[in-house]
Amino acid sequence: MPDHAHTAAGSEHSRLTAFGDHLIALHDELRRDIAALREEAARLPADGGAAGPLALPDRLRSHCVTFCEALHDHHTTEDSAIFPFLSQEHPELSEVLDRLASDHRHMATLLNDLRKATETPLAPGFHAELERLSVELLTHLDREEHYLVPVLNSLTNLPVH
Repeated sequence: MPDHAHTAAGSEHSRLTAFGDHLIALHDELRRDIAALREEAARLPADGGAAGPLALPDRLRSHCVTFCEALHDHHTTEDSAIFPFLSQEHPELSEVLDRLASDHRHMATLLNDLRKATETPLAPGFHAELERLSVELLTHLDREEHYLVPVLNSLTNLPVH
C-alpha cells in the first residue's frame, strides 16, 4: 500500500519549490519584455535625430505602458505579500528585504518618468528613461533571485492571502 502521507508531503514540497522557480520564470518574462522594448526603441532615431524630437509609434507606446503596469503590479505583490511574509519567517533577511523594497521605490520613480516620456506626442528622453529603468531592473532581478530563490525554495509553508 502506498504511503499517502509521504506522497502528499512530496507533492507539497514540489509545490513550494516551484514557488522560487516561479519567481525566476516571472523575472525571465520581465527580462524578455524589457529587451523587446529596448530592441523596438533601438530602431528609432535617438530622440529624433535630425528629424527633431521623437514621436513614439503607438505600438511601442502601448507595449511600454503594458510593461510598466506589469512591473508595478509585480512589485506591489512582492511588497504587500511576499516581503512581509519572508520578513516574519526569516528575520535574518530584513536588510535584504529593505534593500529590495528600496529598489522597488526607486524603480517606481523610474517607471513614472518613463510613462511621462510616453504620454507626450513628442517623447524627448524616452531612450534615456528606458535605459535607466533597464539597468536598474536587471540589477534588481539578479539581486532578488540571488537572495530570495534559495529561501523560497526551502519554505515549508506559504503566505496566506
